[in-house]
Amino acid sequence: MKNSRAQLAKTASLLVISLGLFWFSEEFSPVNIFEPQSTGWVLWVSYAKDLIQPFALYFFICLGERWLKTWHWRALLAFAIPTLIEFGQGLYQSLYQRISASYYMGAFDPLDILMYAIAVGLAVIVEQLVFAKLLKF
Repeated sequence: MKNSRAQLAKTASLLVISLGLFWFSEEFSPVNIFEPQSTGWVLWVSYAKDLIQPFALYFFICLGERWLKTWHWRALLAFAIPTLIEFGQGLYQSLYQRISASYYMGAFDPLDILMYAIAVGLAVIVEQLVFAKLLKF
């Protein structure tokens, strides 16, 4: 009984963290605190989601720890998914945007990949050092 409660608490915590951060990254408007086109606004629009969403994705992937037993595999997957999407944007930009530019599909930015790596690294540190000590799941 105690093990199932701990597992339920862990699952609930991971869902709140991952879905809460994802919701925040999508719904928060930088205009609330930054003047449009200011340095803070540009940094938020350019890189905040690149930090928040892979961080949240790592904790969402932690829900599948039965299949991905070590943090190494979870971190690799949390880094690989947005990185592949970023390369897909670059491929689209180089091949198809010249043919049909009817809608914006994003642009390749190598700094985004650095932001993904930082975000996943921070998520691993938070999971391994903070949550492992504070929450005894």
